[in-house]
Amino acid sequence: MRRSIKGIYKDGILQTTNTQSSGMPTASTFDSILRTVKAPLLLLLSVGLLGLPGCTSDSAGNDNTNLAEAGGFQAHQTNTYYHLKGFLGEMPISMELMEETDYHNGYGHFFRGFYRYDRYGGPISVYGNLDSDKTLTLTEQGGWDSTPHIFQGRWDEKGKFSGKWINGNGKDEYPFELRPNEDVVPLEGWGVEDSLAAFPHWEHSPALTYEAEWLQVKEGWGQPALTSFIEQRIAIGMLGEGYKGGEALPIGLEAQCQDYYEEYKAEMRSLYEAGMIDSLAEPDAFLSTSYNYNSSVQVYFNSPQLLTLGFTDYAYTGGAHGLFGTDVESYDLRNLRMLKLSDVLLPGYEEAVSKALDRAVRIKYNLQAAQALDAILFEKEIQPNENFGVTDKGIFFVYGPYEIAPYAAGEIELFVSFEQISEYVKAAWLPEELTEE
Repeated sequence: MRRSIKGIYKDGILQTTNTQSSGMPTASTFDSILRTVKAPLLLLLSVGLLGLPGCTSDSAGNDNTNLAEAGGFQAHQTNTYYHLKGFLGEMPISMELMEETDYHNGYGHFFRGFYRYDRYGGPISVYGNLDSDKTLTLTEQGGWDSTPHIFQGRWDEKGKFSGKWINGNGKDEYPFELRPNEDVVPLEGWGVEDSLAAFPHWEHSPALTYEAEWLQVKEGWGQPALTSFIEQRIAIGMLGEGYKGGEALPIGLEAQCQDYYEEYKAEMRSLYEAGMIDSLAEPDAFLSTSYNYNSSVQVYFNSPQLLTLGFTDYAYTGGAHGLFGTDVESYDLRNLRMLKLSDVLLPGYEEAVSKALDRAVRIKYNLQAAQALDAILFEKEIQPNENFGVTDKGIFFVYGPYEIAPYAAGEIELFVSFEQISEYVKAAWLPEELTEE
């Protein structure tokens, strides 16, 4: 399911940032819908948060819900992207890594991304922080181990990363060394952030924060057609299929932000008029009414022929926890097209892929052959979905929270190698080692 922002784009042209809508569900209603249908993606984005009129006054006649001046909504470079290649022990590996150089939560430089063993190709999520002594610790996310594996080593300013990979069992260690490799699409990270106090005249007010981070091709790459295609796909991934390139991405994001503000003001007005929040409450009392929305782009795979990106949305709109989901897209850079499963696999692949997914989830969660999948999942069988990404060695499928497992399981990524399903892989995507006679 693709996200769409209604009331922003029509025929690729920005129409309005303050569209009226009657009968629009509240943010709380969206949360209820998501929990009920176990949606992997944010339905609040699928239908859009259109602006509702939101202006009320307190007993003193002060206007409490006027939109604050958004003076900080300006795009700026936020992240540095690295494509690294090298060895873990004797195994060649690659890593797609983002460095958040303006990370503002007190942790210093924050890193996130994926690495893969080049022989197998499945992405493995990593994240971590850079210490003041230039020691970078990356923790692997996912898998069945109770204690995660880590990369720990020296990071220099040119992107060289070397040290020890430490197994979660605490016994096995292997040296690694990674260096920047430029034989890929050159990308850089940009972002915007803004916030709105629901009641600007209150000393302590619930607020909505909005953050968006995206990627764009580095200026001067010298491939205008490919650059245009990639940046167009990134804009659509951020704003929905209604975006046709009529406006710059930051303008579209600002319009999206303003629509969220209007919806938020309307909901806070309703709570205020119902007596559920007041100006004398302590800040902690607004925990469930201070909302936030964040969208970002991550790189799963990058090569001159193939680029795979993930578009992640997170929204907290009250309740016990926020809701999130990732849409994955793969682009055939040779033919300037977004890939569908039918572009990669031959008809009749479903059963073979389902069996491979069964094997993948058993390995991931250390599930024995005699145990049924629904011992840990909602399903007895896992079917391939349309939320997939392609690497040079296979396909991975991303299942969102509530899609095949409880929220606590988070997103589940399952990798199927082309070797496992080789008879159903189109020749153009088979690795060389599988085409050799």
